[in-house]
Amino acid sequence: MSEVFSVESVLKELDIMSRNTPDITEFLQEADELLFSLNEEQYEKVTKHLRLEILDVDKFVKINNCQVISNPRAFSKNNIPSDDGLLSNKIFGITKEERSGICAYIDLHGWFIDPSCYKAWCTIDKNIKSIVHGIDTFIVNEKGEIVQDPAGKTGISFLKKNIDKIKFKTNQSIKRSISVQYLEKNRNNMFINKYIVIPPFYRDKNTSNTSRTVGLSGINKLYNDLIVASNALTATQDYMFDATDSMNGRVQEIILNIYNWFCGSSSNTSSEINNRGIQGKYGILRRANMSKTSNYSSRLVITAPELKTENPDDMKVNFETSAIPMSACIAAFKDFIIYQTRRFFDNEFSGISTYPVSVNGNPQYLELDSPEIYFSDDRIMDEMERFVHGYNNRFVPIEVPIKNYKGDPVYMLFKGRYGAEPNVVNPEQIYHRYLTWCDVFFISCMEAVRGKHILITRFPIDSYTNQIVTKVTVSCTKETEPMIIDNVYYKYYPKIRQEDIGIDTSNKFIDTMNFSNLYLAGMGGDFDGDQITVKGVYTEEANDELEQFMNSKQNFITFGGRPSKVSEGDVIQSIYVFTKILNDTNVTKNITFS
Repeated sequence: MSEVFSVESVLKELDIMSRNTPDITEFLQEADELLFSLNEEQYEKVTKHLRLEILDVDKFVKINNCQVISNPRAFSKNNIPSDDGLLSNKIFGITKEERSGICAYIDLHGWFIDPSCYKAWCTIDKNIKSIVHGIDTFIVNEKGEIVQDPAGKTGISFLKKNIDKIKFKTNQSIKRSISVQYLEKNRNNMFINKYIVIPPFYRDKNTSNTSRTVGLSGINKLYNDLIVASNALTATQDYMFDATDSMNGRVQEIILNIYNWFCGSSSNTSSEINNRGIQGKYGILRRANMSKTSNYSSRLVITAPELKTENPDDMKVNFETSAIPMSACIAAFKDFIIYQTRRFFDNEFSGISTYPVSVNGNPQYLELDSPEIYFSDDRIMDEMERFVHGYNNRFVPIEVPIKNYKGDPVYMLFKGRYGAEPNVVNPEQIYHRYLTWCDVFFISCMEAVRGKHILITRFPIDSYTNQIVTKVTVSCTKETEPMIIDNVYYKYYPKIRQEDIGIDTSNKFIDTMNFSNLYLAGMGGDFDGDQITVKGVYTEEANDELEQFMNSKQNFITFGGRPSKVSEGDVIQSIYVFTKILNDTNVTKNITFS
């Protein structure tokens, strides 16, 4: 191993892995790869510092004065939580603070193996599962080995009685050695007779719009199964029915399922209960955030910004600015868009009673019919809703309200000038077509986001770099053009022609989020379908504070003094493209690097 991978650096890496990988078996697999190249002396120095301990349940219950949950029925009549059930108001309280901070426990009515120890033990000895379920009988020989014997015994009680005699065998595998070390350190407290229940604030209820009943789902269902199975142990003893080993095996597997719900591998999506895990794309945190939305926010897929420009100044996206789709901008800045849209129509119709239109090719002035009522806030919100969710019809022309007019609908005309540069306009470049709601919403979005910032969050949040802040610009159609409207220059204005109005627009808009590649490493993301949440920042004070943060050292350097905004793959990809042999000429371009 090189000097870079010193014992201290390996210990630091293991510490980070232990905090980010709650499952013991996943941690061991990752640790095995990290420790593989260590020599024997380095391995001894590293592994003696490892400290993985299980929770002392009895001590936790005593210190926190936890109460027991014994009723498998979570609700009594009228969907009121039962006093001794999983959602009890008596045990967990009624306020948010109480229901998010009070734990309880389930009496297992017997001794069972801690799930992390059980999982680790099963990986090094395949006989453990058979013993727990009472399938075969075993003895512990003089060497401390568990061997099958017809005259032996079985069950968890057998393991608990002989735990001091059993020796956990090691071999050359580092993964197995760490598992053995974990079991050795927890030999005296790996058996539990209680199981902790997390506060109900973090456990969802199952409600239905078609029924007035409230049921259990997710982790609550597993807790309920554990209560039923544990209570069944005492019931079989009362009726003199000996099925202890099989029932114990069932309880042990339910405990393992609960453990896997929180700490399992979320890459396995075949089971709705097992192996959900906290982390990962299919973990509890990601699923919980993807299934829940908040007001004035959007969930968007991130994609790489386009680099089809002649110089960096022409890029829409840079380190300070991100591009948000029009639909997401309308959702994030809804009230501001309504105000700007209403202001647009007020400027257009204020102080006039007639409006110039073209009827059968002839210019006419027709009397308006209360445009301030026609373009009300309700009408604007309806059109915003249609634009956000109507992907295939976003080029809708805006009809003018005309009094006592029975002809064909009369539409507003677009009044824009092509402009390659701001304040440089050729009068002959005036272009007339129908004005669409897309035009108005784009102009309103650009005005609404002026001087504002957005918060971009990638879940789960394990460091402050998972949430970034940037200025914002608006993405619209895939094809854009420079435009000047009311002396305002728009560099990337939607490219709309008269023949485009009324056609299918589902493939004409950009509906993904673009931001600088430099943020990806800190967020732990990439451009393979990762999603982020976008929220707008409204007040001047908050935007000023975020502007200061963007320019501070905290935004560029981690707590460890390393750069948080890095680019690695982009450089490699760029060098590959620059030095690629072209197919048509079969000659490498001559490029001079300065």
